[in-house]
Amino acid sequence: MRIVKVAAHSCVRVHKMALALMQSPFKHHVSLLSQKGTNFEDSYDIFAITHSIHQLRELIKVLAPVTDVFHAHNEPSYFVTAIKEICDKPVILDVHDSWLARITPEQWENKKEKGEKAIRITSEERNNFQLADGLVFPSEPFANIVRDEFRLEQPHIILPPYVPHNLYNYQSFDYYGGLVYEGRVDLKSSLKEKYKTGFEYTDYEELAKNCKELDIDFHIYASGKKDFVKVYEPIAIIHEPVVYPKLMNTLSMHDWGLVGNLTHTPEWEVSMPNKLFEYIAAGVPIVSINAKACSELIAEYGIGITVSSMEELRGRWREHRECRKRLLKVRGEFTMERHIHKLDELYRKVVA
Repeated sequence: MRIVKVAAHSCVRVHKMALALMQSPFKHHVSLLSQKGTNFEDSYDIFAITHSIHQLRELIKVLAPVTDVFHAHNEPSYFVTAIKEICDKPVILDVHDSWLARITPEQWENKKEKGEKAIRITSEERNNFQLADGLVFPSEPFANIVRDEFRLEQPHIILPPYVPHNLYNYQSFDYYGGLVYEGRVDLKSSLKEKYKTGFEYTDYEELAKNCKELDIDFHIYASGKKDFVKVYEPIAIIHEPVVYPKLMNTLSMHDWGLVGNLTHTPEWEVSMPNKLFEYIAAGVPIVSINAKACSELIAEYGIGITVSSMEELRGRWREHRECRKRLLKVRGEFTMERHIHKLDELYRKVVA
């Protein structure tokens, strides 16, 4: 099958699926249209950067006659519209994120009553989610929120961002210990911007301060400018981001991998993020706090612990040894290759 993926920043979820599709017994041909350069771009049959809607449309016109299915990845979601207006080939939309999961209906109403700007339901999401011929979601509770709100009835699958097996880590060198977090971090000041409503889950300042007070080394791998360093350098150990193929080796140097945050947020309630499966691929036990979907998976396989505070984590720190033993026994269950048949079946369903 010939598959064309379309994405903006082409996060690693895009590549995790593509690599498994190309390396699986299906031997699919996969191309990628992206708005910027990215890791693994040389792995695709065709890779092209589109700097404008016009360029995207022209590439769709060229590729549509030799394409079986388009697979768009949000955010944004308008790629579905762009493809649908040009050709009749089926379009899968991979819903990485949605404004619906960042703020509850009650929070949205409260902000509106106070005259504050809040985004929850957007026409861009509604229209493109409804236009897609099939949908992919990273977790079931997240899928339920989106499908219920927009009354989506097309075929869908749940496919978390598993890591391909050939990226699993087996060897590491330096030992850093401590608690590690890799991924997005936003400053409190930026969360006041009008379009940052619902992104409180990315603010780790209070958690970092709490770790500092408890003598827990909190390691952050995240890109940040001068203001980011000014805020976090006194309270955390900041590392430069590493290229993805080396990420699992780097994460393996730590005792625990963090999912969740000190305070409850709607996003972490339903999230099944890349970092969770990267910790697994690195052989790092996971500690979850206020991250319900993650906690359920962790408890099912015994690959980490759920805590209610950093104080509790400090008291249970040594449990990482037993958790790691169990993790290494079961982490083969979480390779993308083991689950990619679900996506192949969805493609065949919409193409038929």
